[in-house]
Amino acid sequence: MLARVIFFVSVSAAILAVILLATVSPLPKRSHKHSSADYNWVLLSLYVQPNLHDRNTTREGELVSAYVFKHSLTMGPDHGSQVVGTLTGFVLPQKNSLLSSFNIVHLALFDVLGLSGSLCIQVNQVMIGQKRAEQLAIVGGTGSFVFATGNGSIVLMRNARPSVDADSTYQIKLRIGLPDQNPD
Repeated sequence: MLARVIFFVSVSAAILAVILLATVSPLPKRSHKHSSADYNWVLLSLYVQPNLHDRNTTREGELVSAYVFKHSLTMGPDHGSQVVGTLTGFVLPQKNSLLSSFNIVHLALFDVLGLSGSLCIQVNQVMIGQKRAEQLAIVGGTGSFVFATGNGSIVLMRNARPSVDADSTYQIKLRIGLPDQNPD
């Protein structure tokens, strides 16, 4: 009989403790993990310069299974601008499809606005009416860009002389959200 009383008292005390803790304890702070207020936003405008030394060795009409590229990133649109990084990636094209099956671009930035590291950017092509547009989404990063988020766009710069796409300069506009290093 004594064992039953001790068991009943201990179970009742445990239930009472749980109820009191649930009603008296303060509510936990909500995590604003996806709130833009928790990020320090950086706007970057970089220019992709064509690599004049490496020409595409693919002959006209030859089927390719992958396009591999490596270009320089500069702060300005002309070739003499300061080089701040590299842009590398590859694309696996699909037949009869606007989208490729894999299209991740890697940006290695040496020192831009005191930030250095790399960004992994996913490029999605979408049709807007009759025009094709690229949407950029930051999917990863290293160095100063760890846990970065953001988006961007690619703009073809108009050259003074007519040229082929391989010789064209592109502008990449990025909106990068860096996590706040001092959370409250």
